[in-house]
Amino acid sequence: MNGFLARLNLENLEPWIALVVAVVISLALMGTSDTQGTELARLRTTEILEVFARPFSLIPTVMNLQAENTRLRKDNTALRIQISQAREAVQENERLRRLLDYKDSTGLFLQAGEIIGRNPLPGVHSLLINVGSAAGIAKHMAVVNDRGLVGQVVRVNAGSAVVQILMDRNMGSAVRLSGCRADGITVWGGGQRLMIDGIPNSVPVRLGEEVITSGLDGVFPEGIPVGMVVRTERSSEKLFQLIEVEPAVDFTAIEEIFIVWDTKRRPAP
Repeated sequence: MNGFLARLNLENLEPWIALVVAVVISLALMGTSDTQGTELARLRTTEILEVFARPFSLIPTVMNLQAENTRLRKDNTALRIQISQAREAVQENERLRRLLDYKDSTGLFLQAGEIIGRNPLPGVHSLLINVGSAAGIAKHMAVVNDRGLVGQVVRVNAGSAVVQILMDRNMGSAVRLSGCRADGITVWGGGQRLMIDGIPNSVPVRLGEEVITSGLDGVFPEGIPVGMVVRTERSSEKLFQLIEVEPAVDFTAIEEIFIVWDTKRRPAP
């Protein structure tokens, strides 16, 4: 073991010994006459010194490269954030434009609001919005967006309100099939689909038929889009057919809403 350590230490010291010898030779030659042998020795010494000095000369370059890489990563991160923010701003502007177009095109008096919270419990689907009784909002007001029916207000505070959406298991709305003109009631069908109850087997329901509010429940004004028929099923053992509806509203991506006021009066200023 001692022999190994001695060899290891000697091997580690060999470059330094060579450097010291080269320096000593260089100093000694400075005082000698300028002969051909001296010049050759000086040349060899210079080459040796350059070999040892070269790694040290790279240190500033490596450090500069590391600093440059750090700066570039920082700039790249900042640029990605700016691009993401710009993309989000464009999408928000597009959503707001659709909402304004919808508000202008409908005969309803609408109060704008934003979603500030969601109920995460399975089957209990509600939204918290940023307008309440201080803005004139009351229970049982219908809530829509530019795609169609969202739900109704079920609880009101001064500065906020809770909206029960169509995908809640306790929520229902009176609807009408736009083609056959049959009336029924929507219920949550599980997942992202609605079901319509109360349509007899004898009624010819077509796939792709639009479903709208009928106004018969006294909560939702007539004619608001609810969804589209995507599946029907009849059974001789049942009086009513099964009708599956894809909602007009994408409840996984909804952000802005409108509260519907009574059609005979405008919202409070």
